[in-house]
Amino acid sequence: MNTLSTARTIRNTIISVAAVSTMALPLFASASVSNNAGGAVNVVYNKADLVSTANQEDLYARLQDASRKICGSSNIIITGSLRRSVGNTECYNGTLTAAVERLDNAAITALHNQ
Repeated sequence: MNTLSTARTIRNTIISVAAVSTMALPLFASASVSNNAGGAVNVVYNKADLVSTANQEDLYARLQDASRKICGSSNIIITGSLRRSVGNTECYNGTLTAAVERLDNAAITALHNQ
């Protein structure tokens, strides 16, 4: 391998690493900004309370609020970028779905699927 070919390979590698790093930086910034300090929010409930529709709706609303706290706003004016807004929306949807699945309650799942 000649010196010119080696220099081109090194240059292309450096450019590739710089490009990937530049694209990944906003993703890391988004994760740290949109996540609260511990990344976890607890929603406390009593299983006996899940028999009434009002309590089911209240619990689902609290799950939604907790998901918003974890993921941050999806409002583009607040986030300052479309990428972050979309990322926060995806985070919210995934977090809420995971919470509903973990709860494993038919009534809450029905509310979520509406």
